[in-house]
Amino acid sequence: MALQDIIDTAVNVEVNRSKLVAQNVSRSGRISTASRNWANPFRFVVTPKPIWTAAEYREIFEPLFDADKYEAHSMRLSNWDNTTGLPTNNAWLTQYQGGADISSNNGVLDGILAQTSTAGTRIIMGYSGTNAPTAGTYIVKKGDLVRTFNGRYPFYATEDIIMPTAASGVTGTITASGTTVTFPNTALTWTTTTTRTTITGITDTTGLSVGQIVTESGVNTGSFGGITYIASIDSSTQITIQSTTANTAGAIIFNGSSRTDVPNFAIPIHRGFLTTLTGTTSLTVGARAGMFNVIVTKLPQIRYLPGQLVELTSDIELIEEIL
Repeated sequence: MALQDIIDTAVNVEVNRSKLVAQNVSRSGRISTASRNWANPFRFVVTPKPIWTAAEYREIFEPLFDADKYEAHSMRLSNWDNTTGLPTNNAWLTQYQGGADISSNNGVLDGILAQTSTAGTRIIMGYSGTNAPTAGTYIVKKGDLVRTFNGRYPFYATEDIIMPTAASGVTGTITASGTTVTFPNTALTWTTTTTRTTITGITDTTGLSVGQIVTESGVNTGSFGGITYIASIDSSTQITIQSTTANTAGAIIFNGSSRTDVPNFAIPIHRGFLTTLTGTTSLTVGARAGMFNVIVTKLPQIRYLPGQLVELTSDIELIEEIL
C-alpha cells in the first residue's frame, strides 16, 4: 500500500475528469471538435508530504520507484471503516448522499440484483420486491460514486435517482429520429436518434421519475427499443427516453416501473460502462466505490537532507489503467 500511504498524507490531490478532446481550426475558420476516448480515464496529480524520514522513504517510495511506469497500483480517494463502510479520511470526497444504504451493509446497496444491461453510459439494475427501499428513497444523487461489487472501474452518477413509484396507462407519442428538440428554458437544441428521443403529448407525469424503466402496455404504432428508461422529465407534457436498441416512432401507451418490478431503474454514469458482467452482483457506493487502478506517469524528484531526511521536490502524476 505504498501509494495509498502517499495519498493519505498528501498535501493535495488533483483529480482530472475532463474528456480528452481534440480541436482544430481550418483555413476557412471552421472549428472542429472531437472526443474519441470512450473510457475517459481519471488522471491524478499528487503533491506528497514534502519531508520524510529515510526509513519512511525506503518503505513507501522504493516500491513506487521499482514499479516505475509499468506496474499498476491500487489507490482509494478515501479509506473506509470495514464495520460501517463510512470514510475514515477525506470523507467529503466520497460521502454517499443517497439513502438506500445502511451502515451494516459496509457501503453495499442491499438486495441489488443482476445488471440486466450495461450497454452505454448507464447501469440498469433492480431490487427484488421485499428488499426494495421505500418508493421515493434516493438510490444515488448526482456526484455519488458507484462501482459494481469487486468491479475494476468506478463511475459518477450524473442524475438523482429515486426508487420509483408505479405509473400505468400513460399515453404520448414517441418522436421520430432526426427531429430537432429544444432543451427546456434554453436556446440549446439537440437532435433525436433511434435510441434517444422524446415522448410528447403526455397529460400527466405523476408517478414518473428520472431513471425509471418504462414498458409498453398497449398496442400502438410506436414501440420501445429494448430496455428503456426516462433520461429526463422535460416538462409536464414531455419526457426524454434512452433505449438499448432502436425505438419505433408513433403513439405509445406505457407503464413506469414500481419498487417491486425488476429491473426498477437505470443510473446514468459519467462514462461508458467499461466491463461485462455475468450473473448477479451488488453495487458499492461512496468510499468503497472510490477505488482506482493507476499507472505512475511521473515520479517525484528527491533531495537528501542532513539528519536522515528525504525531501520530495515535485509532484507524482497518475493515470487510471483501462484494460
